[in-house]
Amino acid sequence: MISSGLRKKRALIVKDYVLHYLIILIITIFVIFPYYWMVMTSIKPPEQLMLSPTVWWPSHFDFSNYSLVWQQLPLLRYMGNSLFVAISTTAICLVLSTAAGYSLSRYKIRIREASVALILFTQLIPGMLPFVAFYFLMFKMGLTNTYFGLIIAYSTWGIPFCTLMMKDYFTSAVPLSLEESATIDGCTKWGVLIRIALPISIPGMVATSIFSFILAWNEFMWASIMLTDANMKPVAVGIYDYIGQYGGNVRVSMTMAAAVLITLPAMIVFAFFQKHLVSGLTSGAMKG
Repeated sequence: MISSGLRKKRALIVKDYVLHYLIILIITIFVIFPYYWMVMTSIKPPEQLMLSPTVWWPSHFDFSNYSLVWQQLPLLRYMGNSLFVAISTTAICLVLSTAAGYSLSRYKIRIREASVALILFTQLIPGMLPFVAFYFLMFKMGLTNTYFGLIIAYSTWGIPFCTLMMKDYFTSAVPLSLEESATIDGCTKWGVLIRIALPISIPGMVATSIFSFILAWNEFMWASIMLTDANMKPVAVGIYDYIGQYGGNVRVSMTMAAAVLITLPAMIVFAFFQKHLVSGLTSGAMKG
C-alpha cells in the first residue's frame, strides 16, 4: 500500500513537472518566434525570401542588408531622437511617480483614496479617446513638432501607471517601522525619503524606468501625428516612412534588418536590468 501510494505520488509530481515545463516551452516559443523570423528574414539571401515551402533556415547568411540599411536610412539620427525622447520621458516619469507614489503610500490625506481611484480610472480610458482634444491643446500651446511636446504626451500616459507601481512598491517593500525608527532618531521627512525609502526602492524604480523607456521607445501614433520634421522623427516613424504607407517598399529583408536594429536598445536595457525588473514587479505585487 505504501509503495503503491509513493509511486502514484511520484507519478503525479513528474506529471506536474513535465506539464509545467511544457507550458513554459510553448509560451517561450510563442514569444520568441516573431523575433526569430525577423532575424532570419533579415539575413536570408534574396532568392530564398519568397520560396514555397518556407525556408526556416537559410542555406547561407547574407548580412549585406544591415550595411545597406545604414547607407539608405538616417537610422542613427532616428535612434538618437528616440533615445533622447525616451530618456527624458523616463526621467520625468520616475521623478514624479516616485514622489506621488510615496505620498500616496505614506500620508493619510482626505483625497488619497479619491486620487488612487482617479488614477485607476485614467487607465480604463482608451488611448485614442482623448487624442483629438489633446492634440489641439498641444497645438494651441505651440508644442506640436517639438521634442518637448512629445515628451509631455508620453509622460502624460506613463505617469499614472508608474505612480501605481511605485505606490504598491513603497507599501509592500519599505517597512513603515523602519521609517518611524529613523524619525525617532531625528531624521527629517526628506531624510527618511532619501536615506531610507529610495535606496530600498531601487528595484521598483528600475522597473518603473524600464516601463517608461520602452513605452516612449516603441510609441508610434503620437510621434507620427505630432512630428512633421523628418530630422526629428523617432525610429518607429522613420521605419514606417521607409516601408511606405501602403507597403510600397518590397525590400522585406532590409525592413527586417532595420527592425532588428531598432529593437536592440530596448533588449539591452531589459537584459541589464532584468533582475531589478523582476524584483520590482514581484515586490510591488505583494502585501506585507
